[in-house]
Amino acid sequence: MTLTVLLAASAYLFGAIPLAYILGKAVKGTDLRRYGSGAVTGSNAGELMGKWAVVVVGCLDILKGAAPVWAAQYLGEGLAQQMSIGIAGVVGHNWSPYLNFQGGRGFTVVLGVLLAVGRMELLLFGIIAVFGVTFSGNIPVVMGISLLLVPFWSFALGNEVALVWGNGSMAFIVFVKRIVGNMGRLPETGGAAVLWCRLLYDRDTKERGEWVRREDVPEGPTTDPAPEAYNE
Repeated sequence: MTLTVLLAASAYLFGAIPLAYILGKAVKGTDLRRYGSGAVTGSNAGELMGKWAVVVVGCLDILKGAAPVWAAQYLGEGLAQQMSIGIAGVVGHNWSPYLNFQGGRGFTVVLGVLLAVGRMELLLFGIIAVFGVTFSGNIPVVMGISLLLVPFWSFALGNEVALVWGNGSMAFIVFVKRIVGNMGRLPETGGAAVLWCRLLYDRDTKERGEWVRREDVPEGPTTDPAPEAYNE
């Protein structure tokens, strides 16, 4: 029990490292919370620095999700404990203490956890996501559907209950963060429409360009970013 708690705490702090923010500051001297969509994610880093940044941040965020679970496996932790540790990493990524409890959405960290404990679910996620994006082009909607299907894949494959509830919990956390954003305020009118857009499109407006290129990106802890792609 003590080992599990220590690993979970470590996973939270490790997952909370805001890699996109660090890269934006190091390369361009820019706070991503005040640029583009305002999101501390690989997609917003790509808007600032190019597609290479999406790849770098995405790969490192996947590692953030996988590494603590691999460590738990090496130390002989059971599947339920591994999933708890993976979930802690997703929570850390989404609510980072290093950024005043702001953060990403957690998609790529979830992919890292799946890489460690659910490779078949990861494969099915990837197949659905690729086909969906190819035929619809709507990345946030397709990614959301693909993620929601993951716990059902676990159940259909006859995997342990811990994997089913763990994957369901990670999907829940991602969608909660989609809806609440980074502590931003809802408009006085049209709040329901904004919440619906956040749930479906992971942003406050249906049109991506209108959101990413807006000029009124808030500063500090009231920023409510909503990236289109990664979670980041």
